[in-house]
Amino acid sequence: MCPIVPCCILLKHNLYLYKVDSFCKRRINFTMNISLDEQRNWTAGEVGWSLGYVSDEVSLIFQAINFAVVCQAMDIFGTVTNIINIVVFWKQGFKDSVNVSLFALAVSDVGMLGTLIWHNLCFNPLFHNLDLPFDSVEMQYLTGGWPHVVFTRITSWITAFITLERCLCIALPLKIKSLLTAKRVKVIMVSIFLILIASVTPVYCVNSYGWKYFPSRNKTLIGLVYTPDRESVEKVSFTFNNIIIPFSAFLTIVCCTLVLVAKLRSKAKWRRKSTSAGQTDQMTSRDQKVTKMVVMISTLFIVCFTPICVVFIGMTAEPDLSINGKYHNMFFVVFSFGYILESTNSAMNIFIYYKMSSRYRQVFREVFLRQSPSKNSQNFSNTF
Repeated sequence: MCPIVPCCILLKHNLYLYKVDSFCKRRINFTMNISLDEQRNWTAGEVGWSLGYVSDEVSLIFQAINFAVVCQAMDIFGTVTNIINIVVFWKQGFKDSVNVSLFALAVSDVGMLGTLIWHNLCFNPLFHNLDLPFDSVEMQYLTGGWPHVVFTRITSWITAFITLERCLCIALPLKIKSLLTAKRVKVIMVSIFLILIASVTPVYCVNSYGWKYFPSRNKTLIGLVYTPDRESVEKVSFTFNNIIIPFSAFLTIVCCTLVLVAKLRSKAKWRRKSTSAGQTDQMTSRDQKVTKMVVMISTLFIVCFTPICVVFIGMTAEPDLSINGKYHNMFFVVFSFGYILESTNSAMNIFIYYKMSSRYRQVFREVFLRQSPSKNSQNFSNTF
């Protein structure tokens, strides 16, 4: 039976119960996208509040389909493809700074997709209503929700670093290549992981798990317990992790991508004009290939993350587009699609690597297709 069918049946026959229970729990869902101020007014009495443009029933159906089926399938696929990327880049070695960055990006993407798999499972109505010793919606808050935020931000900043490094390589090729060695890039990648993981530690200081009574389910389950200063701490964490970090990374990627595209176009025009004059281009064939691949990676990122950024701007312009606003159902529907786009960004990189990198193709075929190494495989260090 199609997994959508039982979900829809469950939603239809248990809609009121699910509204009272799950909608109340949503004050802890999407904390990565909203502040605690917006979450605190969710109560069972607010279920019948104005629905805006999207009804409760439509919102729940979209969430069931997008979270439990579409996004989950994309997350599983993306996890597999990024594990493949990790293996391939590991086999290639880390003497090349580009490999170091792409390896770190694949590791971050695995973390982002893996935590989202758990998040989606916790919000699956079938899983949520099982006889579990914990409340799945509250359990995912610290084990799926915030970890997903961390890895999403890490992915954003590694992508920003890759595009910025390419811009600097084009502007100052000799200086940057000697400055950003593979060893130093390793330090930068580790630093990005550590700094962004540390940025959410305050959330874990004010939230923990313990036994608590859930009136809507008439059960005592493991759920979230908080410290008195949780609201003020999470307000700061929200501002830092959902405004400053993501928008600064996004703007860096957009600006650097525009510069790279403009530079590639100017180089193409210059080569056409200088061919007859016998002049040579300082940008090597390898650098051109790497730059084109980086442009593809950053363009995919921009396409997939622009809708989420637009929603954040919309939330600022229209306060009712929030978890407890008039358009709360639209908010959940939009973010269910946003998660699909996030997953798409992380899952599709393997096709860019395979298409644009001869080294990646060769190692991929040797490892996963058991093809014999080509005669030129020993020259991989000089090709891309």
